Amino acid sequence: MTHVTAPIFGIDGGGTGCRAIALSERGEFLGEAETGSANVMTNFAGAVDNVTKACRLALSAAGLSEALIAKGHAFVGVAGANVGSRGADFEQALPFEKSIVETDARIALQGAVGDADGVVAIIGTGSAFIAKSGKAIRTAGGWGFVVGDLGSGARLGRQLLEEALLAHDHVRATTPITAHVLNDFRNNPQTVVEYAHSASPGDFGRFAPLVLEFAERKDPTAQRIMALAVQDVEEALSAIVDDKTERLCLLGGLGRRYRGFLSERFAKILADPQGSAVDGAVALARQNFLAGSTAR
Repeated sequence: MTHVTAPIFGIDGGGTGCRAIALSERGEFLGEAETGSANVMTNFAGAVDNVTKACRLALSAAGLSEALIAKGHAFVGVAGANVGSRGADFEQALPFEKSIVETDARIALQGAVGDADGVVAIIGTGSAFIAKSGKAIRTAGGWGFVVGDLGSGARLGRQLLEEALLAHDHVRATTPITAHVLNDFRNNPQTVVEYAHSASPGDFGRFAPLVLEFAERKDPTAQRIMALAVQDVEEALSAIVDDKTERLCLLGGLGRRYRGFLSERFAKILADPQGSAVDGAVALARQNFLAGSTAR
C-alpha cells in the first residue's frame, strides 16, 4: 500500500453533487467518492459537510485512515464561491491543512481546455461563462438564478410557466406546449402560481427539456423561449470571445443542446472538452500542491 501522510484532493463541488479524487503526495491516484450538493450560496453548511464527506470516503476507498484529511491539501471548485466572501469563508471552514477555493466554472475551464486558451459555457440548471487567454481569465455570469443564469434550465422553465399563464389569460395564443403545461397543473393557474412561488431553480429546470422538445416540433412558444435564451447566451459569449478564440466548449446538462442553435460565429469554434470539471480540479491541485510545483 502507498504510504501517505499528506493526501492531495481535487474536488468538484456542484449544485447537484460533489466529487472528490484523492492523490498521494507524489500525485498517484488513491481513490474517489461522490456525495450530495455543494453550493455555498444555497447551503453553506451542507457544502462543507459534503466536501468533507467526499474526501473522507475517497480516503476510505483507498484503504487509508479518514483522519488523514486534517493533513490534506485540497483544490476545491464550488458553486457560489464567487459571491461576496463565501469563497474565503468556505476555505476557512474546510478541515484541510491547506486549501484553495475557486468557482466550479474555473475547474470546468481547466478540465475542458487544460493549459491552452479557450472558452467554456456551462449551462445546466444555472449557467456561467469563462475564458482563458494566456494567464488572463475572464468570466461572465454565474450570479445565480435570481439575477443571472442566462440561458439556464431554470430560466427556460420559469419562462415557460409565465407563457402558460399568459396563454390562460388570453394575452398570448395557446400553443401545444402551453396547453401541455396547463394540463399538467390541471388547468388551474393558481396551482401554477403556488408552485412557482415555492420553486427552487431545480424545480423550474425540470421544465427545460420540455421547451427543447417542443422547439424541435416547431411550437411557436417554445421557439420564442429558445430564441431569447440563445440571444442571452450569445451576448454572454460575445463578452468573452474575441477574434483569437479558437476553442469553445459547451458543458452542463443543457450545454450540448445549444449546439444546433448557435450562430456561425460560435458554431465554427465548437470543440469537445478534454476532460471533466473534477479532472480540472485534480490538475489544479497537482499544479499547486505537488512537490516542486511552481504554481504556489
